[in-house]
Amino acid sequence: MAMRRILGTSATVLLTLALAGPVAAAQPEVITWSNPVDRPFLDCGTFEAHGVWTVRHVLTLFPGADGTPIRDIEQMSFVGSIVNPDTGASIEDSGKVVYFDTLAPDGSYLTTYSNTVRRSDYFTVAGRQNWQDGSFHGVDRFDVNIPAACAALGA
Repeated sequence: MAMRRILGTSATVLLTLALAGPVAAAQPEVITWSNPVDRPFLDCGTFEAHGVWTVRHVLTLFPGADGTPIRDIEQMSFVGSIVNPDTGASIEDSGKVVYFDTLAPDGSYLTTYSNTVRRSDYFTVAGRQNWQDGSFHGVDRFDVNIPAACAALGA
């Protein structure tokens, strides 16, 4: 009987500690915002096409034991068009970039990786970027289609 009571008490203590650990850990902070973007995007020779998007951000900060953020994930999605501002001709453009960062105690970036997907009739990108060494693995059909995109926009 005494052994059963000791085992029961030990199991209760271990279960309590196991459940208390995650509760005591600092929870991630999620920050969201959207912003309009209208900026020069492509040099088409006779005009400069603009990128006009609505960009939505979801930033999740993961704190360390002391509450200082040690990593983050930012999801940035965009919907809009690439536009010839002189004629109004446009190409639909949308996509998503997810950044994965590890952070120093001062908030500076130690490492950054990103996954990108871009959907457009002319520009296709899908892959992973290592920002430390510049390597990219995936499909990037952006530069080769600039002449065709400029032609569609009226160059």
